[in-house]
Amino acid sequence: MGESSQRRVVIWGHLLLLCVIAAVILAYWLDARGTSLKTNNLLLVQPAAILGLILVALVLPQVFRKTAVEDLPDAAQRRNEMLNVGRVALLAGAFGIFVFSLETIGFDIATFVFVAVGLYLCGEKKLWVIGVYSVIFTVLVVYGYQALVPYPFPLTVL
Repeated sequence: MGESSQRRVVIWGHLLLLCVIAAVILAYWLDARGTSLKTNNLLLVQPAAILGLILVALVLPQVFRKTAVEDLPDAAQRRNEMLNVGRVALLAGAFGIFVFSLETIGFDIATFVFVAVGLYLCGEKKLWVIGVYSVIFTVLVVYGYQALVPYPFPLTVL
């Protein structure tokens, strides 16, 4: 296969994740150095941060791949990928709503709604499957947390 039939492709999601990881490592490292430059403070943080940044640098070349021109995604595949990204964004938003609604509507109702929405977003269309699975999962999670965690959390139904 000649060079003209290959193209370098950037995997943007992986690149973004690596940038976030590197930014968090740098922020933590700089915060630790800003707090104190004493050896006791930096004994674990500084080598771990350097190692983390080295690992990010080692993984970074994998983001830029050579791909055959005929293997590049067409418009339908790109549209499908964007729909999947949209689903992930909706699921992340639903999780945020779940977290902030735990105290207002109760742990049990919030869990049931989040699981139901998550199942629907992930492709399940049968309402009876969504309902049964959400109820079973909610009951197991609520009673499991009550058995493990001594902290009382608000419930509405259970």
